[in-house]
Amino acid sequence: MHVPQSVNYDQLQTALQEAGLELNASEVHGTICGSICNQMQTGVSPNLQQLLTVGKEISGESLAPLRGVLEGLLQQTADSLYRRVSEFTLLLPDENESLSLRLQTLADWCRGFMIGLLNKESFSIDQLSTDSAEMARDIMAVSELEPSEDEEDSEWDFAEVEEYVKVGVQLIFEEMCIAQENSVSGEVH
Repeated sequence: MHVPQSVNYDQLQTALQEAGLELNASEVHGTICGSICNQMQTGVSPNLQQLLTVGKEISGESLAPLRGVLEGLLQQTADSLYRRVSEFTLLLPDENESLSLRLQTLADWCRGFMIGLLNKESFSIDQLSTDSAEMARDIMAVSELEPSEDEEDSEWDFAEVEEYVKVGVQLIFEEMCIAQENSVSGEVH
């Protein structure tokens, strides 16, 4: 069994720039996470290349190196979500980066998650349980966050919001996973 190497923020950011895409690694990782959840609900595999290049004319050749990185990240992310343990993390810049950059990339991550989650017309937030739908709406609200002036309090708030988003994504994924397992076991009977 081939285990993909772990893809980090800088590797993905470099691959995106080399492909000519003006996206940040956090937004792309969020899109991947949302797409995985969407696939659990719809049964349709995500077309990441299509999601990431909407409205852009990018040649297949320039996307070739990025494809491998995306496939590795998709596998890495799916594995960490399926394990249902604390291994799942949001792909964000290092803690030594400025708080405003980290907050912006967290908002981008959440925006990407919603793009991936809602990428099929056959699915909407209202199909989730009350708790998961509330989490999805909260994640949508985080996508609109802006840095505050108080750096000390903001650092603590950032960590809390990041953890809340992480737990929310895991909750949404697990709900969709259980729903899929129930539908599959219902078809067998």
